[in-house]
Amino acid sequence: MRFTQIVPPMCLLGLLAFAAPGEAQTQGSAPLRGAAQPRPQGQPRIQRAPSDAMSDKARKLYIEGVMAAEKERWADAYASFVAAWALQKHYTIAGGMGTCELMLHRYRDAAEHLAFYVREIEKDATTTAEERAAAVETYAQARAKVGAVLVSVNVQGADVLVDGARVGTAPLADPVFLEPGAHTITVQREGYVPLEKRVEVAAGSEVRSAFELARPPASGPLRPVAEPSPRPATKANMGVIVAGGSVAAVGVIAGVVFTFVANGKASDAKQQWYVVDEIGNGSVSCSNPAPGNAATQCEKLVSLVDDKDLFSDLALWSFVGGGVATLGTLGYYWYATTSSVPEKRHLRILPLVTPSVGGLAAGGVF
Repeated sequence: MRFTQIVPPMCLLGLLAFAAPGEAQTQGSAPLRGAAQPRPQGQPRIQRAPSDAMSDKARKLYIEGVMAAEKERWADAYASFVAAWALQKHYTIAGGMGTCELMLHRYRDAAEHLAFYVREIEKDATTTAEERAAAVETYAQARAKVGAVLVSVNVQGADVLVDGARVGTAPLADPVFLEPGAHTITVQREGYVPLEKRVEVAAGSEVRSAFELARPPASGPLRPVAEPSPRPATKANMGVIVAGGSVAAVGVIAGVVFTFVANGKASDAKQQWYVVDEIGNGSVSCSNPAPGNAATQCEKLVSLVDDKDLFSDLALWSFVGGGVATLGTLGYYWYATTSSVPEKRHLRILPLVTPSVGGLAAGGVF
């Protein structure tokens, strides 16, 4: 791993973000705004420092994403931003996701997230003109790769679908971004006749498509939706349940173990940083250390940071794997043991004779 693109404030920021979220907020937020190294012409960068409105966990993941982006590890940065977005839908995180998607050639998703980023950054009085201009420039790069359809609907709350997938509810705040080519847009709402249109878009183009939903005529009621056929009840396979539970347990245990190891590496890295800082009285830069003991200690620091990143990733994916296995096992058990076949109504009448009384007994499903 090369360490040439990480300046000392960024090293300290990364270490503090893992060791103590509170310290990361106070010491790490400011350097992020200008910590990026010079980039080739036209290549985007993550402009915004983490917002105070973010939760501690979302801020930590956002900082990890920024640090990975500074090293041009776009896939790793994207994973951190997606995790942060799952915790908090903050526009700054959307900007990081869109930038990574642009570099990963996921242009439609990039345009969608960057459009939201540009729209929201204009409302934030704390942003600078440079940040707003950079946001517009990055959005323009993604926008040049996709087509856009401005969808208008006369009925609020109508669902808008593209090629069968729901993209939002009318009125839409942003255009519908599409890969170049032909697509089908459908607009529907309960109580109205659905409409469908075929559109053709080119990269960088923008078209308008208006939908006027209408009530069905009095003599032509809406077609009822066919009810799905009931399925019979089945017996759960205990082997599948045991295997799924075992995989889930292993994933969770591995995640806990990797988390402890990653925290230990982070603590060691923090202590090693103090060693490097003490050697040079605060003037040693691990991006270009002088030969000798300083270089050796810097190499040890870089190795500890890499180990921490590795075990953090292993912990994350272990928890993800354990969670998926748990949900899959529970879903299988529910599906296998739940029957949607309604029992038919029936009545049974049986004679009842005892030494002291006689009569009829009735029972059944009513």
